[in-house]
Amino acid sequence: MSQAPLTHHEIMTIVAPFTRSGRQLDLGASDRAARSLRFKPRQRPGTQPAGATPGPAQGFVETLQLDHPDADRYVLTRTLTDPSGLVARLEGEGPDPGRLLEAIDTVPAERAFVAGPGFALAQSHRLAAESLLLTGAEVRIGDLRLILSEPTRLGVRVGFELRHATTDALAIPDDLLAVLGRDWSPLSLDSGAWKGSLRLRGKEPLRSRRAEDALTAGAQHLATTFAEPPARFHERRIAARWAVVLRRALPLLACFGLIGAAAAVPRLHLAENSGLRMLIFNAPPILMMLFFCLRELPRIELPPLPRRSRSPQWQPVSPAH
Repeated sequence: MSQAPLTHHEIMTIVAPFTRSGRQLDLGASDRAARSLRFKPRQRPGTQPAGATPGPAQGFVETLQLDHPDADRYVLTRTLTDPSGLVARLEGEGPDPGRLLEAIDTVPAERAFVAGPGFALAQSHRLAAESLLLTGAEVRIGDLRLILSEPTRLGVRVGFELRHATTDALAIPDDLLAVLGRDWSPLSLDSGAWKGSLRLRGKEPLRSRRAEDALTAGAQHLATTFAEPPARFHERRIAARWAVVLRRALPLLACFGLIGAAAAVPRLHLAENSGLRMLIFNAPPILMMLFFCLRELPRIELPPLPRRSRSPQWQPVSPAH
């Protein structure tokens, strides 16, 4: 059964702690029928990033939205926008709007933003007990955007995409991020964006912390890579690129190994009732069963060999790609 629209008395009671904190209700933007209240944007001061050129600290624009879908449940969402337009959200849920506001306010705005040479990162979170759980993130490197899906969903891997804001997808090697380690998958081009996945092991809040660390490392790597000619990526990461080739080839090599082992059985002259003979003959179906029981199915492929790009700069993907 749907809840009745918010009454004037209910609104005055709900917004009391917000008014005391200096927030002003935006009645025009609120939706009483949907039981959703919005507050007027306000400027929040920021701190000077470490290592930045001395000057005025950047600030953030904060907007709040309070939803009251059920009698004893409130959902408060804080949206922060930095001067470049990056957006980070923080969401909390509970029975008391005043305490929700206190909890949201204890999380500094700077917690959501990470900046470094050539990149900026905005991270959205959800409050859960004493932890912050990552719900999404965006990295900007010039006109490039790396967007991470919600890592708190079920599954070992979380998807991400690398997209150019103003032109077609850039022609990049598919191991661009895989060189950072086995947690990063190779990329594939789909609908104008390079898509891949990031493996995040463990439970929350460890999973979210690992995602944040991986994103920062990925942002630093991409900023360095795209600040240089394409050939430098190959020169700096040649050993890591060959390691990626080996990782990608392992499932195919394992298949060849099983086929070779089965073909070699007749030459071993094993007795009909030999335990080793039975093990070898039954290994393929057993391994096939284990294969489908894995949380991540290995991809059987012949990986491309790493090559040094001859292009002087990063170019859009050619139409023939």
